[in-house]
Amino acid sequence: MADNTDEEHLDNPLNTQSENPSDEIIPTQDTETINLNQESENMEVHHHPDLHHKPKKWKEYFLEFLMIFLAVTMGFFAESYREYLSDRTKEKEYIRAMVEDLKNDSAFLVLSINDRIPYHVTMMDSAVHLFQAPSVNGKDRQIYQAFFIGTAWTYNFHPNQRTLSQLHSEGFHLIRNKNAIDIISQLEDQYKLDAQSAQFVENMQNDIDISAYVFADRDVTGKIGIITFKKFYETNTAELQLSDIPESVKINTANKEAIQLYTDKLKKYCFYIQTALKGQDIITLREITKTITVLSKEYNLE
Repeated sequence: MADNTDEEHLDNPLNTQSENPSDEIIPTQDTETINLNQESENMEVHHHPDLHHKPKKWKEYFLEFLMIFLAVTMGFFAESYREYLSDRTKEKEYIRAMVEDLKNDSAFLVLSINDRIPYHVTMMDSAVHLFQAPSVNGKDRQIYQAFFIGTAWTYNFHPNQRTLSQLHSEGFHLIRNKNAIDIISQLEDQYKLDAQSAQFVENMQNDIDISAYVFADRDVTGKIGIITFKKFYETNTAELQLSDIPESVKINTANKEAIQLYTDKLKKYCFYIQTALKGQDIITLREITKTITVLSKEYNLE
């Protein structure tokens, strides 16, 4: 019986153990850990590619350098061309503005030479004749009218140098046309002569104005002056009617020597403006006309 019992023990699988330790059941948590470790190793292997490249040939380096050089050079030329176009546009704008200024100056000189100077000279001659009459009684208003219109000085020429001033201050280097530079320089030389002549003329005018207070009332001349210059700005002519002058005005004839000195100054001045000043204006007009012609041709201005 004992022997049978031993055999049952030997044959019972529940009482047996695996002879191979590796056949033991591995927990699920440990299995997952092993799998993660394997995946990490695989990722590390793929994360480190082979970085050993073959060295570039010198031709490749030269090609890269050439492409960069060409890109920089083309950018430089593009910027230079853009500045060139901008400068040429500004140059033409300056020339166009100058031509407009010159046209206005030309119109002023034409009006002065043909109308204003002769008109004012006529009125100054009338004032001289009235003063030299045996008696000025009853002619007070006529004298005021004649000497005031005659000495209104509406023909003094001061060229519009707005564009020239702008060119000298910020843009004369933009003018690259040699013919334009030459003609502008000639015109500026003429303007310098005009400035000298204008200073001389205005000194004579100031002297005549001061001398008039010997016989004219300051308050009356002030009121008439307002009327005259208002009409000048409205009509562009120094017109003064007898009705614009108060009937109560009187000419002070007490200082006959001073009046004679005044008329002498008028005569001298009339001679000067009909010869020197008018001749100067004609020369300036010719220079302005020539400048307009050259600039319009060189810059294709309409």
